[in-house]
Amino acid sequence: MVRRPLNPHTRLRLFCFPYAGGGASIFRTWSQSLPPEVDVCPVQLPGRESRLREPPFDRLLPLVRTLADVLAPYMDLPFALYGYSNGALMSFELARELRRRGMRGPVHLFVAACPAPHLPDKDPPIHALPDVELIREIRRLNGTPEEILQNEELMTLLIPLLRADSAIHETYVY
Repeated sequence: MVRRPLNPHTRLRLFCFPYAGGGASIFRTWSQSLPPEVDVCPVQLPGRESRLREPPFDRLLPLVRTLADVLAPYMDLPFALYGYSNGALMSFELARELRRRGMRGPVHLFVAACPAPHLPDKDPPIHALPDVELIREIRRLNGTPEEILQNEELMTLLIPLLRADSAIHETYVY
């Protein structure tokens, strides 16, 4: 999690989970748009940005269990979860994991750009494809700028993360 100095006026913590391949920096300006009583807490997952050297998770359950352990000390105030795309699935399952453990749950769960967890995925799985085919499928999904897809050095760094994030989504069973 990306931490800043604690705000003594905080009344709610908002834990934010990024889309597949994304990092905590996508939430860097959110605190400017929300009341000061909301502590925006972007979650930096392994394998991205400042944690690039760490192996990313490729299965949701181990990730969610780790998140519950790591975030528990910061759940001492009312909190909400926000997730976008893959982050929506993570935040949904984190709320369920907290309930299974008998821990305090979120006062609200915000999700965006993700189908309901019980619906089957209509897209064929891509996480096990050879690199060239994986990049072709990522290009087809139209969520990654072409400049990034054409940068071989950058793609060498991103492919393991994109593969792992795809596996999280594609191996998930509600």
